[in-house]
Order: sequence, then C-alpha cells, then structure tokens
Amino acid sequence: MKKHLVVLLALTCAVGSSSVAQSGSYRNKTKKKQFYGNQRLHQPLYKWVTGPHQRHGIQLSFGPTYTFTRINPITGEIRINGDSLFRYSHEAKSRIGIFIELGMVHITKRPRKLIQYYDWGIGYKHIGGRELFESGLYDDRDTLISNVSGEGEFYNGYLYGRFTAHNVFQINPYTFLDNGLGINLDYAMVGMNQNYDGTYLPQTQKFQGNLIGQLHYDFGFGFKPKEGFFIIPGVQLPLLTAYEWNGGTPSIHWFSSKYYPALFKVKFVWLFKKDPNRCPPVETNEDDRKRANEFMNR
Repeated sequence: MKKHLVVLLALTCAVGSSSVAQSGSYRNKTKKKQFYGNQRLHQPLYKWVTGPHQRHGIQLSFGPTYTFTRINPITGEIRINGDSLFRYSHEAKSRIGIFIELGMVHITKRPRKLIQYYDWGIGYKHIGGRELFESGLYDDRDTLISNVSGEGEFYNGYLYGRFTAHNVFQINPYTFLDNGLGINLDYAMVGMNQNYDGTYLPQTQKFQGNLIGQLHYDFGFGFKPKEGFFIIPGVQLPLLTAYEWNGGTPSIHWFSSKYYPALFKVKFVWLFKKDPNRCPPVETNEDDRKRANEFMNR
C-alpha cells in the first residue's frame, strides 16, 4: 500500500511540474501585438514581401506647378547728381504651370524603420513668373518729376530626372502618410525669355542657368483603392539648390526677383503581378548561408 501511495504521489508531482512548465512557455495572447508583432511593419500597406504582386511597379505623376513670391515688393533708391533721387520697386507675381512624370517604384525587400520604398522618374515641368517694375525721379524737395514702368514675364520648360527615398507612416490598412527626401536635376529646354517691356534696371537683374541641381522634400497622403494600386496626392518642394549655387536658396532667380516653385501632384502606382509559374525564393538566415558557403568551399 505504501508503495502505491509513493508511485501516485510521484505521478502527481510530475503532472504538476509539466503543467507549470507549459504554463511558463505559453501565455494566452490577448493583444494584437502578441499575435502579429509590430502592426506598422507586419501589416504593411504594400505587403512588402508576400502577396500576389511584386515589390516593383510603374508610377505616373502629374499636376500643376505654382511659383510662390515675396508678399511685399523689393524697393531701392539711387542718388543722381547729389540733388535728385531715383526710387524704384520690383514686384514679383506668381504663375501657374504644369508637369508630368513617368518612372518606377521599388519597395524595400524587408520592412525598414526609415525607408519603406524609393522611386524615380523622368519628366517635364513648366515653371513661370512675372515681374512689375515701377520707378520715379524726385528732386531735392522730394517732388516727383517723372515716373516710368516696365514688365517682364517668363515660362521655362525643364526636362528633369528625380530620385526620392520614402518613409511611410500607416494610418490604417488603406491610408498612409508619405514623406520623401530626394534629389532632382533639371535642364531648361524651352522658354527662358529675358526681354522686358518698358523700363528696367539691368544692374539688378540675374538669370538662373540652364542646369539646376536640387535637394527636395516630398509629402503626400496616400490610399489604396485595391490590391497593388495606390493613389498619392501630395506636393514636392525644393529645399536647397546645389547648382548653380546662389547661397543655397531653392528659388529660381529671374529678372530682379526670386520665384519659389512647388509641384502639386497626384501619383498613381501600379505594382507588377508575380509570375504564377515561378517558384518563390527560399528565405534563409545568416547561419544557413554561412554553412552553405562552407560546404561550397570544401
């Protein structure tokens, strides 16, 4: 009888220990993070690795351009013969243009914290501006003797190439915020009007060169109407002009004024579909790759 009690007690302890071990290795998953991990990375909008589409696709962007200018005119004065004063002002005006771009999108192979995808494109943009010149000649009593005026306007057409790296902040499975930082290289092909109607001051004029190299910022609000297709309305703004160097200002110098160009755009993205007959790649870890290399080098 004692032997039976000892065996029963031992079995009870073993079962209890097994239950404790199992309870230590398994916990009820009550939160989404416990099931899926980081929601932003493991439920990505683009389905970074899996899904019926590839990580590459075509992007088409187009929309209006607009040049922002100073609110107040630039004013100055020139003393003439000691008793006369020439006062003038240059007032820059904005103009609306248009741009269109075609390129590709490449999604990173694995979820990243900073860069989720990058894209590039080749396009054409039309950027314009207008300037009004007013001047007056005053005597030593500050009486207006005469006044003259002039006007100049331009539209420059640029062929450009662009590359941008993007960070995506997902709001929900169908909408996201898109922040991008990139570079663009523009070359002026048409327009470039430097003629002025009426009077102007040549000593205050400066014209941007044909080639422009810039750092730009891209912001958009995107949404996914269906799998593998995205629409991203947004704006692209220049941050710094590296060439030609004018103190780094991102504005375009034309006539006697500066014009800050902004691209308001809608970007459409179509991801390529995967080949159903192609075998998917096998994911391996670093240890497996090392063992494979050692075996190949024997």
